[in-house]
Amino acid sequence: MINSLKKLKSAPIIYFFFRVCAICIALQLFYDFFLLPNGKTDAFLCRSGAFSGAFLLNILGWEANCWGSILAVEGYGAVEIINDCNGLILMGLYSSFILAYPAKITLRTGFTILGIILIYIFNIFRIMGFALVNVYIPNYWDIFHEFSAFIFLYPVILILWYYLTKISGGDDILSPSKLSAT
Repeated sequence: MINSLKKLKSAPIIYFFFRVCAICIALQLFYDFFLLPNGKTDAFLCRSGAFSGAFLLNILGWEANCWGSILAVEGYGAVEIINDCNGLILMGLYSSFILAYPAKITLRTGFTILGIILIYIFNIFRIMGFALVNVYIPNYWDIFHEFSAFIFLYPVILILWYYLTKISGGDDILSPSKLSAT
């Protein structure tokens, strides 16, 4: 067993993915047993996302309304922000990758907090996009919904990941010499 752990640590990329999986499992269990039954975190993200989207759309000149987690531009179809679209899943996945990366804990903590805030903000833009798609191109709503995370959220996540790897000062776990467990 100890030799297996030493072998695992000698291949940083495998150790990294092992840590990501462990953190993801822990976060999923925390969500399933505490956050989901309580419902307050999901409700907050859904409602505040819809409210913020309506607020920003009104500032930008559209007449938007919000009813709980439902957002609509006046005279057009509404969109409802549900648990799977409130950004929490991506916040957890992002946090898993950042926390598992071999960097100083203060750096990882800062990047985790910054990333969660940015994912929340960019998810509001995504929610606004849902409402505007209903106004201008409603026939493409399903396509936009399917791929909107690639437009609004994944670039933020990848940019933050890139900067973490650049400023961490640690070994490059993706270098070819570190990819083997032998």
